[in-house]
Amino acid sequence: MITLYHAPRSRSSGILWLLEEMGVPYKIALTPIVYGDGRGASAPESYRAIHPHKKVPAIDDDGRPVFESAAIVLYLADKYSLGNLAPRLDDPRRTAYVTWVVYYSAGMTPIATARFQGWDADNNTGFGTMEDMENFLCKTLEAHPYIAGDRFTAADILVGGAVRFFKSNLLSDRKCYDDYVARLDKRPAFIRAQAKDAG
Repeated sequence: MITLYHAPRSRSSGILWLLEEMGVPYKIALTPIVYGDGRGASAPESYRAIHPHKKVPAIDDDGRPVFESAAIVLYLADKYSLGNLAPRLDDPRRTAYVTWVVYYSAGMTPIATARFQGWDADNNTGFGTMEDMENFLCKTLEAHPYIAGDRFTAADILVGGAVRFFKSNLLSDRKCYDDYVARLDKRPAFIRAQAKDAG
C-alpha cells in the first residue's frame, strides 16, 4: 500500500489530490514540518530515511520511497494511471505533459521563489524571468483548458496548485487563471482531498 507522508496545507496536499484522482488504496502518515513562515516543528531524525531534508511530500510504495512532487507525480501516474492521468509514451500529449511536470519544479517554483524573496529585483537569477514564465503559462492556458492539452492530467495537479496559490499574491489578474482554477476546483477528487486535508 502507498503511504503518503503529509503535512496539512503544504505541497503534499497536491499528492493527496493525485491519490484521490487515481482511486488507489493509500494511508496518510501525518508528518511534522517547519512551514515557510517558521510555524511547526521538524520531523524526527528517523524521517531522513524517507526524505533527506525532512520535508514533504514523500511516499512509500511497498518499501520504495519517492520524494519531491514532480518525481512522485511521474512515478504514481505512470504506475497507476498510465493512459489516464499520464499520457502513454506513444501519446503525442506526453511531451507537453512531461515538460509541464518538470517545468513546475525546475522553472515555475524557482522563478516564483526568486520573486517572493526579491532576488530578481536587480539581478538575473538564471532561472528565467517572471514575465517569461507568466507569458508561457498564459499562452498555454489560453490555448486549451488544461496545461497539457484538452484533457486533465497529473501535471494539472502541480501547475494548478501553483496557479491557485500564486493567483492571490504573485500572478497578474487574468481570466485564464480564474477559469483554470475554477475547472480544477470542481473535480470531485479535489473536493475529497480538500476535505481530508482540512482534517
